[in-house]
Amino acid sequence: MSKRIIYLLLAVSLGLNAGVIATTLVHRASMPPPGPPPGPDGGAGPDMGPPPDPNRLVEEHVRGITRHLDLDAAQQDAVRLVLERHSSLLVELQMDVGDVGRRLSDAFAAPEFDPEQFRRLTAEAGMVRSRLDSLSAEMLVAEAAVLTPEQRRKFAAVAPTIHSQPQRPPREGGPPPR
Repeated sequence: MSKRIIYLLLAVSLGLNAGVIATTLVHRASMPPPGPPPGPDGGAGPDMGPPPDPNRLVEEHVRGITRHLDLDAAQQDAVRLVLERHSSLLVELQMDVGDVGRRLSDAFAAPEFDPEQFRRLTAEAGMVRSRLDSLSAEMLVAEAAVLTPEQRRKFAAVAPTIHSQPQRPPREGGPPPR
């Protein structure tokens, strides 16, 4: 693979992951914790609610990529098929990333910090993110087959900014910034 393709995949992967993380954090910040806050023993944290709707994920992606790249109807259908084929696993991996991120935050904030547990969770987080990155790359390969060379150039130019959002400071008592 050329360096340019590797950098593009890395940029897109980082953008997708930033979007996933930002969406998870915004969703988490907007939800009031159910019941009383966790007690001093760690207790249960806030419920993240239902998983994202794969159909909504597909339609939002098709709308967004169409807006950025002016896809025709056939291209929209082809991109929709790519997403539909992978959306369930994508949502599952996004949920796994959020779950391991919460467990990492909890381990870091625990009254008795366990370095080995933290290292294990960090390794697990890397593996889950790697699986998400691999799926994202597969989806990009399938989408690239649908795009014209001009659309791929345009996508390469806008991809790193599509999911970028300014980072907001965490809520008091929330996880440390990454």
